[in-house]
Amino acid sequence: MTLGVHSAKFPTEKLTTSIREAVMRHEMSWPVINDAGFQVWNSYAVRAWPTVVLVDPAGRVVETTPGEISAEDFIPTIQTLIDQAEQNGTLQREPITFAPEEEAEPTRPLKYPAKVLAAAEDRLFVADTGHNRILELKLDAEKQTGEIVRVIGSGQRGLQDGPIASTQFHGPHGMALVGDVLYVADTENHAIRAVDLANQTVRTVAGTGEKGGYRLDLDQPPTQIELRSPWDVYAEGDIIFIAMAGSHMIWVMLDEKQLGPFAGNGREALVDGPRGEASFNQPSAIDFGMGHLFVADSEASAIRAISFDEESQVMTLIGRGLFEFGDIDGVGGEVRLQHPTGVAVQGSTVYIADTYNNKIKTLDPTKALVETLIGSGESGHADGAFAAAQVYEPEGLDVQGETLFIADTNNHLIRVADLSTQTVHTLTLTGLDKLMPAIPALEREPDHRLEAISVQAGDLSITLHLSLPAGTKLNPDAPLTVRQNGSVHQFQAGDDLRFTAQIDAAQDLDLDIVVYYCEAEDARLCMIHDTRLRLPIQVGGEAQTVTVPLAVE
Repeated sequence: MTLGVHSAKFPTEKLTTSIREAVMRHEMSWPVINDAGFQVWNSYAVRAWPTVVLVDPAGRVVETTPGEISAEDFIPTIQTLIDQAEQNGTLQREPITFAPEEEAEPTRPLKYPAKVLAAAEDRLFVADTGHNRILELKLDAEKQTGEIVRVIGSGQRGLQDGPIASTQFHGPHGMALVGDVLYVADTENHAIRAVDLANQTVRTVAGTGEKGGYRLDLDQPPTQIELRSPWDVYAEGDIIFIAMAGSHMIWVMLDEKQLGPFAGNGREALVDGPRGEASFNQPSAIDFGMGHLFVADSEASAIRAISFDEESQVMTLIGRGLFEFGDIDGVGGEVRLQHPTGVAVQGSTVYIADTYNNKIKTLDPTKALVETLIGSGESGHADGAFAAAQVYEPEGLDVQGETLFIADTNNHLIRVADLSTQTVHTLTLTGLDKLMPAIPALEREPDHRLEAISVQAGDLSITLHLSLPAGTKLNPDAPLTVRQNGSVHQFQAGDDLRFTAQIDAAQDLDLDIVVYYCEAEDARLCMIHDTRLRLPIQVGGEAQTVTVPLAVE
C-alpha cells in the first residue's frame, strides 16, 4: 500500500485543513499523515523533500531514496518484495479500504481555479484547474456577474488535441493571449497548449506529455522536448516566457519553433546575478512591467525581477532564502512572505498573491515597500472593504484598469477587487448550463436505483419531487436539466418539475439530472448536483403518473 507522510516546511502546511485541501486538489486516493512534529520524519532518518521509503511486511526499511523519482524505477524492487512475501506467507492481497472522514464536498462550478487572465474590461479567462478546463467569461461590472461563453476542454483528465469540446487538459494553470491564440501552461501534462479561439481547436506546441529530466536536449522541435511542470506563461508577440517550476528556471519559446532556458541554472537556490547563472525556487508566476520580468519564486517566498538590458540580470526584491518566510510587511530585507504564487504588474505596482498567508499584497519596486492590500491572514470568504475581506490560499492574479481579479483557489471562486472603492466582491457565474456534463455513456451505472413500478403503455407523466439542502435554493440563472432517452427537459426556478416519457414496453428508464443550486443568503456561492436515477418499469398496470424523489445532499 501507499502511505503519504506530510512533514511541513511552511506553517500553513502544518494545518490538517490545508493538507486535506491539497489531498483533494491533487485527487490523492491514499491516506496522508500530518507529521507536523516531524516524528515520522525523524523515525526514518529523512533528510530531504521528497523522500521515498520502502518498508517490507515485517516493518523493515528496504530502501530510502531522496529526491524526485520515477515510479517505474521502483518496480523491480517492489516485485522482489512481493515475491519474497508470497514465499514466506506474509503477503496479503486483500485491498485496504479507508472510509472518508467526512462527506464529499458538493460539486461547484469551479474547482481549485489557479490562474486568471483579463483579456479586456469585459473578458476574463479562468483556469478551472481542478476540472481540467479553461472557461471564457463575459463580464458585467454593473451586475457583478461573469457569463460563461466558452468552455475549453471536456473536463476529462488527459492530453488530447482537437476541437475544444473534446480536447483534454491536466491541471492547467497560467495563460497568455496573443491575438486569437490562448497559450496555456498545461502543468500536469508538462506541456504548453495553444487554443485557437477562432477555429475552436487546441494543439500542443511544446512538451511531450512526459516529465523531463534535468539533462536538456534542445536540438529538436519544442513538441519533442520534455518539460517539467510549466506553471505560468507570459507572451510578448511570438515570444512566450514560461515559468518552469519543476526545473527551477524561466524558459522561452520563440515563434513555436525554438524552446530553451532563458534564466536560471536549474539549481534550487536564491542566487542573483547574470540570468544564465542565477538560481530559482519553483517559480510559479510571471508578469512584465517597468522593463522587467517579475517572478513569484514560490519556494523561497521571494519576488524576483529579470532585467532586459544588454547585461540581463536576476535580482531579488523580496525574500531571503528557502527557510526565511513569514507574514511581515515593510521595506526590503525585513519583509517576509509565505509561498507566493501569483504576480500582476500595473504601472509601478506589483500585486502579489501571498498564498499561504491568505493575503493579497502590493510591492513598490522603487522603494522595496510591501503592504497588505486584502486579507486578514485567516482563511475564509468575506466580501466588503479591503481590510475586512478574506481569501483562502489565492494563487492567480491579473489586473485590468481599476479592477484586480483574484483566483481564490481554495474557496473555488473568482473574487474581484475594485481598486478605486477599495472593496471586494465575489463574481457570480451565469451561463452554468454550458458546464452541463456531456451525455453520460450508456455503461454508466446509476447513482440511485428506484423501486420498480407498473404502468399503462403510452405517455407516462413524471414529476420530480426535489429536496435541497437547508439554506439553499435553485439557481435562478441556470435551468434544472433532465436527460431521458435522448430527450432533454429544462426547468427554471419555480417551474412545475413535470415531463412526459413514452413507454411501450418494460424497460429501465434512466434519468440523468443536473441541478444547479446556491446558498440562499449568498447567491454567488453555487453548487452543481449531477446524478443518474434508474426507474425500472413494467407495462400492464394502471398508473399513468409517477413521482420520483430527488434528494440533493
